[in-house]
Amino acid sequence: MADPSRRNAERDARLLQNVIAIESHLLECVDIVERGEEAFFGSDFIYRNAAYAALIQAGNAVKDLSELFRVAHPEVNWRELMRTRDKVGHIYGESVDWDTIWAAIVEHIPSDLAAVTQIRSGI
Repeated sequence: MADPSRRNAERDARLLQNVIAIESHLLECVDIVERGEEAFFGSDFIYRNAAYAALIQAGNAVKDLSELFRVAHPEVNWRELMRTRDKVGHIYGESVDWDTIWAAIVEHIPSDLAAVTQIRSGI
């Protein structure tokens, strides 16, 4: 069984790297939103798949943050980012609900991005 204090120390060592990764992936989502709903839902699947992948990667990095860090920064909806990752990360094929992904990146990601950027500037 892994030593919890060692595991926490390893997580702490990756803190800045994870926060930068989260910020980067959320920024990708905001960039997709700025291209517009027509681009997202259009015949070119690139923007949909990019948002899908960015949400998964952001959620993976959030899961690697310590619970103490997440609790210390309630201005970001960490739990929702992790849930979104779990929800979209286990959907395959044509069953992806693109409307839900679009709603998430439009309604929630911009405020989370602003908060994560603020947190990163203080690390």
